[in-house]
Amino acid sequence: MSKKKEVSAEIQLQEVIANIDLLNEVKDGGLTVDAELARLKEMEEDCEGLVASAAVSDWSISELDLW
Repeated sequence: MSKKKEVSAEIQLQEVIANIDLLNEVKDGGLTVDAELARLKEMEEDCEGLVASAAVSDWSISELDLW
């Protein structure tokens, strides 16, 4: 479980850093909200596709009928 918590904390940290960077770009005028929203929606679709293709069946031995 410790590794899962570590990975989760790392993901959360990366999200916070990305949000800070994004807000700084918007604040500085280097980025429009509409353009960023469109870009993120495209990324969301790509990520959903990756998640779907990465899903694998549970091949644990407990699922096998050994009798």
